[in-house]
Amino acid sequence: MRKINFYIVVFLLTFVCQAQKYPKSIQPQGLDWLPEGKDVQAGAILVPENHDNPDGKQIQITYIVLKAKDSISAAFPMIFFSGGPGGNSLSQGMVGFLLEHPMRNERDIILFDQRGIGYSSALPDMSFDAFDIMAQDADEEEELVLMTDLIFKYKKKCEAQDINPGYYNSIQNAKDVGMLFKHLGYEKYNLFGGSYGTRIARIVQDMFPEFINSSVLDSPAPLSGDFLLNRLDSYSLALGRIFEYCENDSDCKKQFPGLKDDYFKAISTLKEKPLTVTMNDSIDVTINAQDGIYLLRRLLYQSNSREKAPELIRAFIEGGGEVITEVLQFEYELTGGLNLTMLLSVEKFENFNPANTAEVIFEDYKKFPLIPVKLGFFDAFYIAGMNWHTNNLPLEERKFQDSDVPTLVFVNRFDPVTPPKNGDLFMENLSKGNLLILDEGGHGGGNRECKNQVMIDFMNNPNGKLNTSCLNLFTD
Repeated sequence: MRKINFYIVVFLLTFVCQAQKYPKSIQPQGLDWLPEGKDVQAGAILVPENHDNPDGKQIQITYIVLKAKDSISAAFPMIFFSGGPGGNSLSQGMVGFLLEHPMRNERDIILFDQRGIGYSSALPDMSFDAFDIMAQDADEEEELVLMTDLIFKYKKKCEAQDINPGYYNSIQNAKDVGMLFKHLGYEKYNLFGGSYGTRIARIVQDMFPEFINSSVLDSPAPLSGDFLLNRLDSYSLALGRIFEYCENDSDCKKQFPGLKDDYFKAISTLKEKPLTVTMNDSIDVTINAQDGIYLLRRLLYQSNSREKAPELIRAFIEGGGEVITEVLQFEYELTGGLNLTMLLSVEKFENFNPANTAEVIFEDYKKFPLIPVKLGFFDAFYIAGMNWHTNNLPLEERKFQDSDVPTLVFVNRFDPVTPPKNGDLFMENLSKGNLLILDEGGHGGGNRECKNQVMIDFMNNPNGKLNTSCLNLFTD
């Protein structure tokens, strides 16, 4: 009898370990748009909403595998980490794009929606409601009141749906990926993250180094730092470089003499007389001073920012122009692809500093003379968002660990979001890191064909010598 009991205990322990090691697989829903055929495989797993309580509430993580064109290739797959936070991966456009991507010639590509996004137990999304606030002619104080009310409204929505937004963050995200690794069963993976996706990928390589063949991080987003202050700093740096570029480029200087003075004139013009623009034939957007700065920063995401930024500044002064409609449309499209509730949940946990009161922030603005008014939307979002949830990653834990995973880091010199110094921060903990600073505008982007080949070569031989001759590298 004792021997039988012993075997029962061993069986139960084994079962429990297997249940923890391999998450439960379920049938994904809503992916009817996927192309049929053996090249595309979809699935979903259940993971704990809080990994520290594995027996508690479960949420869904949905994934898609795009099989390699070379069916006998032994290359390790690439798993993609979307940006944001809050950017979804599982869309018809993304799948169609990656089915034709050279990365798929010899390796599988894995896409998944991070927790709280898209097909993975999505949070109620406040994105378009927030856009509506920006579209109003609200001054800085009114915008804060509107944002506070909006965040309270969505906090109640989460409560009604039994969602705890304090568990929707990069640490929980990375643990989801660990479970996905085990579920998919590949020996090793190549990580590729863009923008915020670099933060998750970097945490994943700290948590699960045994699964990682290589890591490619484009536009690095640190775990340390501050949601608002980093944006003030990076915008100020990028804008200053735009002014410097225009001053030293003969064509730009001839067309836009005194660009820096025009910038301050544009902000003053919008402050005195806000500009109303109709987009999509039905949406009226009023652009005041803080909105003008917000939209100029958004335009700097684009690879042609050095040419377009001066145009936008002039259009603000002149009271109209096609470039204004273009950047508004760009912002609206980004709104549709981003779950802002997830963004707030993540950043409140790891990039908000509770010590930064409105008074502290007011003093910090004085460090950035290129930002004469508050940074529209982000300022109100930061102050009001302090009350979103109570879960905060301790400041001393907001850092990456030392890693010997071969890692390739790209960053653009004129990036308004993730400036070159972010690349330096990433390199501090990478014993096998390679930092490439591109003399390019925009957030990500650049010579895509060339970058693809460099990434493929790196994934194929992470410890080999890289041929970067096709890249437009910046050398100080």
